[in-house]
Amino acid sequence: MAWDYAELSKAAKEAGGPEKYMNLLVESGKNTGHKEMLPLIGIAVGIGALGYAGISRLVKFFKKKEQISPEAVEAAKKELIQGIKEYDAAHQEPETVVDIGDLDG
Repeated sequence: MAWDYAELSKAAKEAGGPEKYMNLLVESGKNTGHKEMLPLIGIAVGIGALGYAGISRLVKFFKKKEQISPEAVEAAKKELIQGIKEYDAAHQEPETVVDIGDLDG
């Protein structure tokens, strides 16, 4: 165990002191961690881009599907008007004529 301490002490002295050596070790660990994360970041960006492209295609698909052609709108209007006219003709109430003389009593 004394030998490990001696090596650590020698490395700290070469780095310019224990504080500088500790900062060097921390920065070295950060740089290593950053390099290890690069492939994961690339994968995440790729999945995000593919997800965005897929969702945008779905949105376009459903928007296109929702659009109704002007011909279909006109046909629906004509059908509704015809249906109302047929209903009115079938349910026409007879007109009642009231004689004003009958009201005097």
